[in-house]
Amino acid sequence: MKKSDMQKIAVEISKERSGVPVLLSDLRDRLPGMNKSDFDLAVLTMAKNGYFLSKHFHPAQATEAERKTFIPDGEGGFYIAINRRDDIEIPKETPKAGPGRGGSREGAGRPMKKKAISRIPVQIRLSGWLLDWLKAERKSDMGKTIEQALIEKFGLKSPEE
Repeated sequence: MKKSDMQKIAVEISKERSGVPVLLSDLRDRLPGMNKSDFDLAVLTMAKNGYFLSKHFHPAQATEAERKTFIPDGEGGFYIAINRRDDIEIPKETPKAGPGRGGSREGAGRPMKKKAISRIPVQIRLSGWLLDWLKAERKSDMGKTIEQALIEKFGLKSPEE
């Protein structure tokens, strides 16, 4: 396999929208001068360097001619498509599982969700002149204007801080 093989494949993949899988059979048709073993090796190498390979769900249902266009995964399955992973952040290392089972491992379970401060609609009575001033002077959200004034007047701190 030559580095130029990977570059040719990368150029063909880059012609598609990011994140859209390209069928390996179509990709191979676009590169008629490349033999299958070089193509397969280049694609598998690319999968380790920023590309994602999609497996066929039911390779047994494919015809023999179709299976010849797939790339074996070495475990009885076949890859059928490739796409760029430039929009996906890929972790550099997988966290190691600590002692214990289930949720006791470090990093196990769903991460805690930050509790967002919700804005609750409230009915309040204001003097007419104050409401007129809020409407005329402050084009932004009246609730945020009142909230900011209360924070400044009483030195309040948001729970998020």
